[in-house]
Amino acid sequence: MAVAPPEEAVAGRPAPAVRTQAAERARIKLAWRQMPVMAGLRRRFRPEKPLRDVRIAAALHISPESAHLLVALKDAGAHVLLHPSNPRTVDAGAVAELERHRTIRVLAPDPAAGPGRLAAQLADFRPQLLIDNSALLVACAERPESAAELVGATVHSRSGTQTVEALAAAGTPLAVPVLSLVDNPLKNTIETPMGTGQSTAAAVIGATGAQLSGKNVAVIGYGTAGRGIASYVSSLRARVTVVDTSAVVCLRAAAAGHGIDSLTNALSNADIVIVATGTHGVIGGHDLDLLRDGVVLGNIGHYPDAIDVPALAAAAKKVLSVSTGLDEYQLPDKSVYLLGGGVQFNHVCGGGNSSEMMDLSLSLHALCAVRLWERRGTLPPGLSVAPEELTEDVARAKLRALGYVG
Repeated sequence: MAVAPPEEAVAGRPAPAVRTQAAERARIKLAWRQMPVMAGLRRRFRPEKPLRDVRIAAALHISPESAHLLVALKDAGAHVLLHPSNPRTVDAGAVAELERHRTIRVLAPDPAAGPGRLAAQLADFRPQLLIDNSALLVACAERPESAAELVGATVHSRSGTQTVEALAAAGTPLAVPVLSLVDNPLKNTIETPMGTGQSTAAAVIGATGAQLSGKNVAVIGYGTAGRGIASYVSSLRARVTVVDTSAVVCLRAAAAGHGIDSLTNALSNADIVIVATGTHGVIGGHDLDLLRDGVVLGNIGHYPDAIDVPALAAAAKKVLSVSTGLDEYQLPDKSVYLLGGGVQFNHVCGGGNSSEMMDLSLSLHALCAVRLWERRGTLPPGLSVAPEELTEDVARAKLRALGYVG
């Protein structure tokens, strides 16, 4: 399949224009205009200050959308510390807005630092609430004193809920309520399938220049995200083959009109492979021989080892940067194009889910933070789904903003 030429072939092309500070702020402002529910919460929070002087630590992708959440928390009176959940998804304009104009502290990303560094920073900050993708919970497990004043937490990802469950299984559960947005209907029936479906398709097209119609696309994992991805790329006339370990899930994919096959066959026939399992070790070094010459390979999950990138690098004679977030691994008998460095390429290459979609879950995080603080000491510890009434509040606010209800 055709992809953008490697950087060696475009060395003479002029560099893209650098956006001015005013242009960056205009871009952030546009994203925030597309988040009416969050804007409404900010108007409500400013006079009420429901989180006055509460210390909130967050681990999120640093984007215009997450910046809007953090500003809303500041409007509510909170002191906010932000840890980048992925060093490759740090939006410089969002960081500048937070630091220069909103006085919210953003930790410098350090891919080489282990959880001990973050745990020490948390211990200094003494958070009372967490909004997490999983990194903060891991850091609290590393140094329990980091969670000494913790009242509650919200989690945004499956890896976050898995961390909470693993701590409980190890006999070191967090003795605070943890509200999960992972299985909330706003996220698992709207934001993830629609937002991730669109951002994944956009990232593939933007990074590679590929025409998806007629391509063989293997979607590995047919959960909430996988369903959305399969739906979006098939609507662009790609031929989708689903791989999943569950017979029921495969039947669901077949009923949706997709092909079903083994991992071996799917990898052998695919022009594009998208890993959407959110698990470890999906495509290993032993699978590289199966891949076609020119295949595009990407993972949207949180775990960087879903694809064995070290094995791919070890097999390559040369690695070239082709475009933002796309690298060509030149193996002796083929080229493999890797999206996003092997992790969350819809964020790295496509900017993540749209502002309109992120408005849903991020607004729910804000409301859950207020609920956890207002009812501190009264909610049961452990993992639970975000409250239904708060979910309904966000949905009604979104419908009003869309003009559907009064």
